[in-house]
Amino acid sequence: MAQQVDTYAPKDIILIVAGKIITGFTDDMISVAYEVNQVEDEAGADGEVVRRILHDTRGTLTATLQQTSKSNLILSGLANVDRLSGDGVFPVVLRNNRGADLVIGANAWIQKQSDLNFKGGIEGRPWAIRIAHMQMIVGGSS
Repeated sequence: MAQQVDTYAPKDIILIVAGKIITGFTDDMISVAYEVNQVEDEAGADGEVVRRILHDTRGTLTATLQQTSKSNLILSGLANVDRLSGDGVFPVVLRNNRGADLVIGANAWIQKQSDLNFKGGIEGRPWAIRIAHMQMIVGGSS
């Protein structure tokens, strides 16, 4: 029986922010994490364990772009709109076109605009995007 070989291709990871496809990532590309655990537990004095389900679905997506990426201007524009008017909330979608990984959120915003650093080599520009009610599927590649 032949063994299946799966493939991961970074170019198949698509990030859409406010309807725009974000491009020009560093090797660090993207990380996504929920704010809190989904379930917490506690043991009583007699050892009985109780679980508490948390309903906090906030999350943070960090996208690291090359300093030369044109997408820095898109994210910078969104951050500045929010800073000036408070109207910087947008939808975000992250998907793996070669698999089932998916992150979606209807209400996201730039939590932290990238810092500016200039050195002798190409620098990364990390952007923290906060998602109010994040839904995430960790599905892998095929």
